[in-house]
Amino acid sequence: MNRRIIQPVKFSVLFVSAAVALAAMPAGGGRYTDSHIILDDVFKSIDNVKTLTYTMVYSERLEAGRMHIDSNDVKFQKAPRKIYMKTSDGTEVLWVADTNKNRAFVHPNSFPYATLLLDPDGSLMRKDQHHNVTSTGYDYFEGILKLAAGNLGNEFDSHFLYLGEVVFNGVKCYNIKVIEPAFKYVQYIVQKGETVLTIAKKLGLSEYMILQHNNLNSYSSIVAGKTIMVPNSYAKAMTLYIDKTTALPVFIKVEDEKGLFEQYTFRNISVNPAITANEFSRKDKEYHF
Repeated sequence: MNRRIIQPVKFSVLFVSAAVALAAMPAGGGRYTDSHIILDDVFKSIDNVKTLTYTMVYSERLEAGRMHIDSNDVKFQKAPRKIYMKTSDGTEVLWVADTNKNRAFVHPNSFPYATLLLDPDGSLMRKDQHHNVTSTGYDYFEGILKLAAGNLGNEFDSHFLYLGEVVFNGVKCYNIKVIEPAFKYVQYIVQKGETVLTIAKKLGLSEYMILQHNNLNSYSSIVAGKTIMVPNSYAKAMTLYIDKTTALPVFIKVEDEKGLFEQYTFRNISVNPAITANEFSRKDKEYHF
């Protein structure tokens, strides 16, 4: 763990570990205690996802406490990584890794109805968005898990609570509450070549949380040697509803010291459906690029 952080980052590994632990729990009860086995199951489960389609309804807190509420219809392919997304207002986004200098095609469905080619982390695409389009898919959380796993130690049971089963949107789920009572911001000294994005990825944190807390204008507007404040964990508390059948999240609620930070509901999830190459191309006749 980077020694420049006053307190190690531990939260991200906890919430996914807890989720998979409960999803793997025997029907008659019982409880897994070997976190390494649980993490192995997490990685295997995520690795088995090759393609996904789903609808995501989300709320994300922005400046001055304003909540951004929207929904996306998503098509996702892991390798090679390809993403198509359509928002509730008809805006379409198409991103394919290692093409077009890793920029995304965006059709805004408004005047002048022109297709744009934009940086996924640029000001236009990241405006009022906690995450960029390239982080779509469950493997994003796998990366957070692997980076944070070494900080878990023997504190697993004191950070996650299994609250029984719930039915959410008609889906039988495990209800998991994850807490980090010591959540706070700590000093971090920016190293040469680092950006908010690389720091967040390295430490398993929310880049938007870092951006907002430090009143930064962009994810690259920091310089080496500067001291910024970063959270010591991904969140103060998180609620997860995990589909008992698929072991995938259908609801994620994230809270920080101010209350609700972000919330995601996943509907109509289809795991490993057949998606044609044309569906990740501007040539698809259903698209407007």
